[in-house]
Amino acid sequence: MDLLTRITDLIHWADLGPTAFADEISVARPVMSHILSARNKASLEVVQKIIQRFPEVSPGWLITGEGEMLIDNSSRPLASAKRQGNQISIQSGKNEAGAEGKANLSDAADENPELGKEPKKTLVTVMLLYSDGSFDSYSPSPG
Repeated sequence: MDLLTRITDLIHWADLGPTAFADEISVARPVMSHILSARNKASLEVVQKIIQRFPEVSPGWLITGEGEMLIDNSSRPLASAKRQGNQISIQSGKNEAGAEGKANLSDAADENPELGKEPKKTLVTVMLLYSDGSFDSYSPSPG
């Protein structure tokens, strides 16, 4: 499997289109278009930006194709919760929740008992990624 195939697999895994993927990794859209059409090969800079934006993706897999795509197979693309009535839908990629994103997820479970039925899942970490490459990480206090 070549680098182009792995990048294509990553784009599908992240549930993004080519232009959204280019925006996510801060690469010009024509650059990504040329890579995906096999006109140009991905540069080291593009690979580095992919690894920076998707830390759950194994750098070894991306570069050489060896091993698993994800460092931890339970990882999924960072998801944002978006309130819709009394339900929460999970959407991969960019945060679309806006101010609603600050809503307490346990409140949503109280409003809709169906959300609270899945056992043994606890919130571990919430990460916010910003377009300038910075991020914030929040973990609930134990107890």
